Amino acid sequence: MIRNIIFDVGKVLVSYEPEAYMRKLGLDEAARAAVNQAMFESPLWDQADKGVMTPEEFLEAYIAGAPEYEKEIRLIHSTVGNTVELLPYVMDWIEDLKKRGYGIYILSNYGENMWNQTRDKMQFLSLADGAVFSYTCKMLKPEKEIYLYLCEKYGLIPEECVFIDDRQVNIEGGQKVGIQGILFKDYDQAKDRLEELLSFQKE
Repeated sequence: MIRNIIFDVGKVLVSYEPEAYMRKLGLDEAARAAVNQAMFESPLWDQADKGVMTPEEFLEAYIAGAPEYEKEIRLIHSTVGNTVELLPYVMDWIEDLKKRGYGIYILSNYGENMWNQTRDKMQFLSLADGAVFSYTCKMLKPEKEIYLYLCEKYGLIPEECVFIDDRQVNIEGGQKVGIQGILFKDYDQAKDRLEELLSFQKE
């Protein structure tokens, strides 16, 4: 019996569009490529999600990867929250699930700097029964430990949970500890698949 729905955040509950934001700032192709390599697509980004250094230390590490673009990296680092916006369907979706008695939990790879700049956009947190952001526990999806940490923290039984994430590897990480998964492609697809699972449980 599914009793709890666990949501990823990025590209599920909020948009995440660093390329569009850099274009909006007026960065040319070369600058965007350099910043992507030094920041968004760097292994350092995952380490930031893991919270192994402070945001300021990560900033210096990003700059070291492309020192000729220090000005741009500093600007983006200080305004990176602008890459994220709450998606329009989210509040109604979660409110409906809450009204039907399901527990709502958040499990996301998320860095401290991004959290500081976007937490006010996450209105869904007021509806959640619990949340784990990776930088706070120094673990990352798809490591099985972070799924177990969430379950232990909130007294959840893995087999009573379904996890919605936009990355297959993260779905598989949850499955290794007994959590069913839905690969998020778009809202309608994920909502329909969730309803199938919930209806099947009632039969």
